[in-house]
Amino acid sequence: MITEPEMVDSSDDGDGDRPGGVEAVEAIEQGPLPPGGAAGRPGGAWWHRPWAWALAGVLVTSAVWAGVLRSTHDDDSGTPDLHGYHLTESPCTGQNLQPLVDRLSATTVSSDDGPVITGSTLDHVSCDLTGDTSAGDGWSTSYTISVTVDLHKKTDPSPEFEDAVKVAVSAPGGTLFGGYGYVPATDQHTEPLSGLGDRAYLTTGTFSQSVNVQHGGAVFSLSVSADNAWNGEGAPPTKADGAAERPLVADTRAYAAELPRTVRHLMSVLAKP
Repeated sequence: MITEPEMVDSSDDGDGDRPGGVEAVEAIEQGPLPPGGAAGRPGGAWWHRPWAWALAGVLVTSAVWAGVLRSTHDDDSGTPDLHGYHLTESPCTGQNLQPLVDRLSATTVSSDDGPVITGSTLDHVSCDLTGDTSAGDGWSTSYTISVTVDLHKKTDPSPEFEDAVKVAVSAPGGTLFGGYGYVPATDQHTEPLSGLGDRAYLTTGTFSQSVNVQHGGAVFSLSVSADNAWNGEGAPPTKADGAAERPLVADTRAYAAELPRTVRHLMSVLAKP
């Protein structure tokens, strides 16, 4: 389940209506009480002194941030919070990758399941789901949905996450699809996504769409690419034959909007007990 960090309530320290940290501020400011108690102290009560409120605010803020930091780790050792995500089998199924699979309207679907690798520091899986469609004119399009999930058990992946996304997008020469050649990196655009994990990015281009999410110690990557194939008789038609050209690498821009919803669904599936 994807949730926001719980804030620590420090509005009551057991003294009724006094803000958390007040007793510490009062002790620091007042020192030992004079004869007669607090009523005999010159200068009035502690709340007449503005700097005391400032110090109380610092103490309260520190308590809140301490709560936020505790909520992002399993314990005080700094172990990343996996938010209940776990890997038991390949996530590349038509049910797990909704609504993208339905949006592709593939006539046949097959999976290439990579093994789930588990270890003391990392659990990992990479897999593909392929869906084929036919245009009814001798051409077919094969869509490949690729999924990678890494569960970091010991080391926080945050420092490397954003750099890894940038490297994948700006790699010299672009991205290789289906052995047909490289798609220039200048064709791709990356933008942040809100509401997914701790941080997420959507990368779009003419031929490939991908989303990368980091949530605690879990890192998810989901992408879709496609290529066209001629399945008709003889050689594929050309412009000379009056036919529209079909590039070997297919345009997948129409499916970019489905990726954030699909990875959100996948995350919810992998977080189920």
